Amino acid sequence: MSFSSEVKKEIAHGRLAKVCCELAEAAGFFRVAGSLKPAGGGEIGLVMGTGSPVVARHFKQLFEGLIGEQMFISVAHRAGCVPPRWLELNLPPSQAGAELLARAGVISRKEGLLTAEKAIPASMTATKCCRKSLLKGLFLGSGSVADPAKRYHFEIITADRAFAGEVRRLMNSFTDIHAGVTERSGKYVVYLKAAEQVKDMLGIMDANVHLLAYEDARARHELRGRVNRFSNCDNANLDRQATAGAEQMMAIAAIEAAPGGLAALPEGLREAAAARKANPEASIAEIGAMLDPPVSKSAAAARLRRLVDWK
Repeated sequence: MSFSSEVKKEIAHGRLAKVCCELAEAAGFFRVAGSLKPAGGGEIGLVMGTGSPVVARHFKQLFEGLIGEQMFISVAHRAGCVPPRWLELNLPPSQAGAELLARAGVISRKEGLLTAEKAIPASMTATKCCRKSLLKGLFLGSGSVADPAKRYHFEIITADRAFAGEVRRLMNSFTDIHAGVTERSGKYVVYLKAAEQVKDMLGIMDANVHLLAYEDARARHELRGRVNRFSNCDNANLDRQATAGAEQMMAIAAIEAAPGGLAALPEGLREAAAARKANPEASIAEIGAMLDPPVSKSAAAARLRRLVDWK
């Protein structure tokens, strides 16, 4: 099971203390995973879809508790889709479904007609607990969070640009959250990419077990990154050291072949040349320590550069 699926499972197993929070979570889920089936006479049916059995059972219980009528779950197999097994929650046409969605601000009655509302009503965001519950419903309906061992990414997908803006404002109402919106394959994605913000979002949705798992995986991921950077730096330093050492050995050989040889060099350069010739793989700092008296790494580097430039 993916990290995202595990997070959803934890959230779905959580308890909501207030009816207003239950209504907010139900509204969030329906807005991104549901559709209406008008039946006339003011009655409507509800259809909601999810690939998660845990999420399907959770919202079946939640909607039945709020509406007081039984919902049904059906299974569809979608070839070529992910996930291939799709679960649909169905509420037969009734007045109760219309009343619930009206209470949640998802629909309104205008001149006797039912109209879908794109804006999130103020009643759903008046308290922090309801904002959190609304966000949980949205995430359970169309959200995902990447495995922190691979990358840092949180997103909620919507079908409408205006509603994506509403979701972004909802997310940004929490401290230090700065969500963005982008278009992908005709959908609108509200996302977070900063590791700290993704971690905070897990806490906001009460996914505390996976918040700790996220922190652990993030720490291991960043440690591996630091080790790799240090290793790459060390390898680069060794490559530079080997190249410089070979260049210095070639310069010493050329000086030896010239009239006067090494004896023509000033004493300091002659001593450095002898140390390098006897220790072709030594570092510059080690060459400096071999001289009498010992000199600093920068002084040894200066002498070796003069050998390479000696004419």
